[in-house]
Amino acid sequence: MCGRFVLESSAKAIADYLNTEIPEVFASRYNIAPTTPVLAKTAFGLSFFRWGLVPSWARDVSMGNRMFNARAETVSEKPSFKNAFKRRRCLIPASGFYEWHVEDGIKQPYFCHINKNLFSFAGIWELWQDAEGNELQSCSILTTEAVGVMSSIHHRMPVVIDENLHADWLDHATESTDQAIDCIAQLNPNFEIYPVSTQVNSSRNESVDLIKPLL
Repeated sequence: MCGRFVLESSAKAIADYLNTEIPEVFASRYNIAPTTPVLAKTAFGLSFFRWGLVPSWARDVSMGNRMFNARAETVSEKPSFKNAFKRRRCLIPASGFYEWHVEDGIKQPYFCHINKNLFSFAGIWELWQDAEGNELQSCSILTTEAVGVMSSIHHRMPVVIDENLHADWLDHATESTDQAIDCIAQLNPNFEIYPVSTQVNSSRNESVDLIKPLL
């Protein structure tokens, strides 16, 4: 799964990477957790979304609290995700994420990255309205079976969309999901991992020190 991630970058670097304008309010974050705002690019541009997808038919926002991940293997079938997968895909920029591995009975967090460079999680998004008509944009990150070094610490990992496939992933001209499924099939991230402080366990902690390797 992917329950915490990092976006350490400048606004200009993100804008250049995603070839889009970035919202004026932006700062690097080192412990992004579900239910908090995250940057995501859709076919319509870049904006902030609540992390944890709230289906359009949900009675209230709380339904999204645990829906921060969607399994790539079943995303096209699950009632909560299938419409978003067809019509509303997004790219969620990141520079790394955390995963936990049980070692000697202790959950040890690891920082996972791709040469400390920006990359994009495969995401889906929804628009939800409350009874007063207030709108909420929310999103979920796709996960898949872990491969390579990731399989040594967890059985799942987030889906990363290759930069050359960004446009294909965002394309919503057709409801066919064949192209989107092809994007997921191209998964070959060269993750690197190292252990970090258990300070990351609390989402209240927010500091560049969280991604420093343990000595």
